Amino acid sequence: MLNLVMALHCHQPVGNFDHVFSMAMDKCYRPLLDILYRHPGIKTGLHFSGPLLEWIDKNRNEYIALISEMVKRKQVEMLSGGFFEPLLAEIPARDAIGQVNLMNAYLNEKFGKQPKGFWLTERVWDSTLPLVLKDSGLSYTIVDDTHMYYSGLKPDQIYGSYITEKEGHTLKILATPMVMRYLIPFRMVEDVIGHLRHEESLGRNIAVYGDDGEKFGLWPGTHEWVIQKGWLEKFFSAIESNSDWLKTMLPSDYIATYPPLGRIYLPQASYEEMTEWALPPDQSYALENIIKRLKNDNQWDHFRPFVRGGIWDNFLVKYYETNRMHKKMLFLSEKAVENIEAQICIWRAQCNCAYWHGVFGGLYLGHLRRAIQENLIRAQEILCKDKPGQLGYLFIDIDKDGHNEIIVENNKMAIGIAPASGGGIFDISFFKKGYNLTDTLTRRKEAYHNSISAHNEASTSNDGITSIHDIQNKGIDNIESLLVYDHYPRISLLDHYFTNETSLENYSRAQYHPDADLSSKIYNLKNMVTKEDNIKIELELSTVTPCLSKAINISLDSEMVFTYNFYNIGMDYISRVFGCEFNINLYSDQDPAKYYHLPETDKKRGIHETGEENNVRAFNLINKTDGLIVRYEFSLPVTAWFYPIMTVSKSEDGFEHTYQGSSLLFRLPLELPPGGKKGIEIKMSIEDSHNI
Repeated sequence: MLNLVMALHCHQPVGNFDHVFSMAMDKCYRPLLDILYRHPGIKTGLHFSGPLLEWIDKNRNEYIALISEMVKRKQVEMLSGGFFEPLLAEIPARDAIGQVNLMNAYLNEKFGKQPKGFWLTERVWDSTLPLVLKDSGLSYTIVDDTHMYYSGLKPDQIYGSYITEKEGHTLKILATPMVMRYLIPFRMVEDVIGHLRHEESLGRNIAVYGDDGEKFGLWPGTHEWVIQKGWLEKFFSAIESNSDWLKTMLPSDYIATYPPLGRIYLPQASYEEMTEWALPPDQSYALENIIKRLKNDNQWDHFRPFVRGGIWDNFLVKYYETNRMHKKMLFLSEKAVENIEAQICIWRAQCNCAYWHGVFGGLYLGHLRRAIQENLIRAQEILCKDKPGQLGYLFIDIDKDGHNEIIVENNKMAIGIAPASGGGIFDISFFKKGYNLTDTLTRRKEAYHNSISAHNEASTSNDGITSIHDIQNKGIDNIESLLVYDHYPRISLLDHYFTNETSLENYSRAQYHPDADLSSKIYNLKNMVTKEDNIKIELELSTVTPCLSKAINISLDSEMVFTYNFYNIGMDYISRVFGCEFNINLYSDQDPAKYYHLPETDKKRGIHETGEENNVRAFNLINKTDGLIVRYEFSLPVTAWFYPIMTVSKSEDGFEHTYQGSSLLFRLPLELPPGGKKGIEIKMSIEDSHNI
């Protein structure tokens, strides 16, 4: 008898649009639950993440009752996990156990049963998890076969549970084979049953399938295939009609019935595709080709345990923006240990989806990043309420790069300054709106860009449908021309020295000499003057020509004044164009309520435009949708260049060209004779206004 042990994981991230929750419920979760309910003999583990459970409870409460009934008749086992779907191995241990305890309590209250196992988010495993979760009451989880192979097991040794431990605290583990993830539900039901029959003929007592519930109606083409054409109904019926050799079994029942095959220690790992995505793009592309070559030569099963990519933590190196969010989360978590209101905001900000990128949009989806930023800012604002009317600052290596940053907070905003990153500003968090103006994304190379010219959309065979892992290029014409890669992370208050020949087109496409950028220079912290209502940070860079200093003046209001001075200490005449760069995210380049405004002429320019305005003394970003204005004022007339930061990324539907922020460059000509000096003052203010 073969026991089919299933666990279906259903999740929508914090910050996803309400219409997406509703569409996912109608196309996937509702029919999945309805069909499952009609087959009481089919048993499965179910994991619904906290954000999804909250939405269902509020909007489709009858399905909470339906799940509860299936739990009572012992058809469904609810799996626990971090409530807001964090990567448990990537957040502080106190937050991991806090989130798991929150989910345990929720499941116990709603479904009347204490969970025994948990869903491991993205199967990101760390050997400390048995220790971290030792008091949670949870006894097992599900990983990929990849984890087992990395531990030295062979493919025929993964069919059963294993036990692992840390400091004597144990956890049992089931592994889901990759072949099952690619069969269900993409191949014909007969093919799946045939595979299971083969497993049974080998004398195995278990086949594990643990994967995303979204494959049953939400992935491209699956609603028609799985629901409308009846794949899922046929699959459940086929299991029932083969009950003489095949039955479904709840994960906890299998764990309780069959002893573990042995002890095992897993390395830090995730599923195979994740380990590829975590690598730098060229190495990721190389690994993908190595795997293809081994499979074509029928050598994959032999070499698989020895071929692996990176670990999830590599995303913290690969994406500056991920590390920035992650380290701010750690920083605030440490401060919020005794503040439950701030803790809940931080837990919501630990939702994993916006912290990485693979086939899905993830980090590239601005609304998901925005939700993380908003919750971090809410926590920061709560913690700052303990210091009313104060202006505080910290020297701290918040991003863990070996250089101290300066964090300035008042009751209206928080500012992050990085002297070692061109003296730039990496965080402008406006408390009242929960809005991080600097939440932009750098245009960078991805591994799938290497094959972007192969316009051969994957075809669907007659015996199944195409998985998103096999979808090729579609959706954008002339996509190669849209590939642009930046020289540096997209923060603000970055300095440039251009020649007069540098054009707006070359600048916007990063096609100019990188030596013009001062973003990688380490600025010296010359002085810092603090008063009750004002902090002045003076930075200088003497290793460039001309030398420059910039002072950042922050008050109790939501404004900053930047004072630049340029010095020619050499013997030659200097002719340069200075550019001060700001990167601000308005979260849409197509919303007509968001635009540039030149108050001197009352002229408006669209966020989608790449353009230039000359002799500018004031320049505004208007965001009526969010009731926000960002104003710039200049002591000398400048030329303003602006363009949208657009990335080319891959999603479950193909390729997307996505707005990630607006880049502004304020240009000032510098003509300095030997001993010459020039200066400019830039004032930046943030206003909350619905009466624009």
